[in-house]
Amino acid sequence: MRKTGEIRTQNNEILESSVSTTHILSVTFEHLSEAVAVLDKERIVMCNSAFKYLFGYIKVDELKNFSILNFIPPAQFRNYLAKLKSTTQDELFASGYDCHGIRKDSSLLDIEINIKTDSSSGKEITILSVKDVTEKKHIQDQINKLSRVVDQSSSIIIITDPEGKVEYTNPKFSEITGYFFEEVYGKRINIVGEDDASESRQTELWNRIYNGRDWRGEFRNYKKNGELYWESAAVTPIKNENGDMSHILVIKEDVTSKKEMELELKRALDSAEEASKLKSNLLSNMSHELRTPMTGIIGFSSLLRDELQDSDHVEIIDKILKSSKRLLLTLNSILNLSEIESGTYPINLTEFNLGSYTKYFLTNYDKTAAEKNLDFNIQILDEEICAVGDENLFKQILMHIVDNALKFTNKGGVKIQITSDEDGSGNVQAVVKVIDSGIGIGVEDQNKIFREFRQLSEGIRRNFEGSGLGLSVAKKMAKLMKGDISVESEFEKGSVFSIILPGIKKSNDDSSLTIAYKPSLNSIPQSDVRKNMISMMGKKLPNVLSIEDNLLNSELVNLFLRNICNVDTAHNYFQAIEKLKNKKYHALLIDINLGNGPSGVDIAKDIRSLYGYENTPLIAVTGYALLKDEKILLNEGFNYYLIKPYDREDLINILAKAINK
Repeated sequence: MRKTGEIRTQNNEILESSVSTTHILSVTFEHLSEAVAVLDKERIVMCNSAFKYLFGYIKVDELKNFSILNFIPPAQFRNYLAKLKSTTQDELFASGYDCHGIRKDSSLLDIEINIKTDSSSGKEITILSVKDVTEKKHIQDQINKLSRVVDQSSSIIIITDPEGKVEYTNPKFSEITGYFFEEVYGKRINIVGEDDASESRQTELWNRIYNGRDWRGEFRNYKKNGELYWESAAVTPIKNENGDMSHILVIKEDVTSKKEMELELKRALDSAEEASKLKSNLLSNMSHELRTPMTGIIGFSSLLRDELQDSDHVEIIDKILKSSKRLLLTLNSILNLSEIESGTYPINLTEFNLGSYTKYFLTNYDKTAAEKNLDFNIQILDEEICAVGDENLFKQILMHIVDNALKFTNKGGVKIQITSDEDGSGNVQAVVKVIDSGIGIGVEDQNKIFREFRQLSEGIRRNFEGSGLGLSVAKKMAKLMKGDISVESEFEKGSVFSIILPGIKKSNDDSSLTIAYKPSLNSIPQSDVRKNMISMMGKKLPNVLSIEDNLLNSELVNLFLRNICNVDTAHNYFQAIEKLKNKKYHALLIDINLGNGPSGVDIAKDIRSLYGYENTPLIAVTGYALLKDEKILLNEGFNYYLIKPYDREDLINILAKAINK
């Protein structure tokens, strides 16, 4: 039998052991990372620090006698109490009950509550384990959203493993291709299709993907039923947290309709380009074929006119020249219209004094007016107004409008006014008004005159000659310079045509003002031109080589330049090179189309390689008269450009200019 002292000692040890265990359990409970609370019904009996921190409480006794309902929104009380009651009755562990929690600062968080009831001590208690699942909830919501986006996407979406074996396809994949997910799952698909997928293209794709780069492309593919369709694909490698490729994302679009439209558009563009090319070639050939014989007609007629003494014969020649120039005017209008509509018309914008240029361009128009007993005068109402435009285009517009005014005026006269104005935005405009007392135009017809091939009198009963292109071309030219042409007129009371261009005001002593044309070689008498040329050569006639395959035009050059130059003639490339090797020439006149064999452009290129001809002036003499032709030929090595048909003054003047320089 044990002694009393021994029993007391044993009891003390048991008590101490129990206290120690309780302490250990209490410390463990307090330091659990999971938020835990012990309830007596709804009242919190105890909770650990993690529970306090979760809901924003830090003081020791701050939650004493709190109800768990203080941490749950009122709208969720009923669901929570029902869950608690069912758990108590069934004595089961209720896992994963999700609801909102309320922090001390009244902010909400998403929580997951695990409930456990215990009655082993004779008194029923409830243990709550609470997790903050706000971030998890947010991530899950994002996943759900992305999942819905992928499932409902109008694009085909495929996810594969790093080897290209299918792990996922969205419904659009089945809709477009006809394959169900189950049919392709785990299979390695050909990402770039079957029809156009060359081995090199496959290799390129996989090299890019394995190097961590995207791949994009378009290709044809087959549907399950064998139908071909076009796809546009973007292939992207997906990397894990270690930087290794874990999946491949393929996003495809069915671009069959778009591709068909592109192909149709390309066919249409190719057809349009071909038609435009044919049109351009036709116009160039037409220009060459018409201008070449016209050179002989106009040239020989002008030579004959200078030799004739009989006034009746002179009058006949004048009629030939007038008819030829009318034909030339029609040809120029057709070519200009073609270039404008094709968008190839070259524009060179400069500033020029409107009054000075207008007076210069209209030199001798008073004589033309006098032939019809009409008055002709020029009034400069604004000396400082300058136009911003292309001088050549302005010249063509002005001369055409004035020609029309003289043609449609039988009594009275034509007056030119140079003035300025402002547009609706306050910008300065340069204006030339051509005022006539002619037949006038009815209001209903004023828009018609600016349409191609339209005239006020048309058909076999028309009253005036012309192609009906002039005003249409003039207006388009003005539009190219951001200007316009307007008309004010009344039938049988005359017309006012206004040429309107962007303008700028500059005083006459402004050093930056573009000076109007000085008298050119065109206004110098031929005898003086001849003297100047001979003087430049040390009183010797300059040697000129004319390379021309048309015998009549070749003869015409010789007649135009007799007593002014020593002219030799070559009719093809080989004759020209032979003469150049045996004689030094001061200038060369080169036709571009020389029939069979090398062209004038070929000759120009080869001449530059001949010793002594590195800087000799080369003059292109051609029937190719589109404005783009001049630019092309000047870029091919020619120094000057002379359009057929030309008169003697044109030829002499350009030679004088070339040799003088």
